[in-house]
Amino acid sequence: MLTLSQTKDGLVVMKASGELTRDDYDAFVPEFERIAAAARPLRILIELEDFRGWTLGALWEELKFDTTHQSDMGRVAIVGERAWQDWGTRLSKPFFKAEMRYFDRAQAAEAKAWLEAG
Repeated sequence: MLTLSQTKDGLVVMKASGELTRDDYDAFVPEFERIAAAARPLRILIELEDFRGWTLGALWEELKFDTTHQSDMGRVAIVGERAWQDWGTRLSKPFFKAEMRYFDRAQAAEAKAWLEAG
């Protein structure tokens, strides 16, 4: 499942859980584009909870999304619970214009502070 919300102070919160499918992106992308049209660059908090990755179709949608929306993103904080998520964040950094940083779940408050400081 992939959900999207925005706080009163403009922080965009994306939550990913389970295995993402193409249908998750069909609902998510138009909402993200609506939010991005109002203000840029976005400060994004990605919360991964029991996240198990993507189906093949969803992985393709993720790659298209990342390529299309790079200029919409300012800072991106990823809060997760597994070492491979940290590793994936580090591998992705060279391909993104946005400043990205991984935080363990226990560092969620630090992740929000980092987004607000940028």
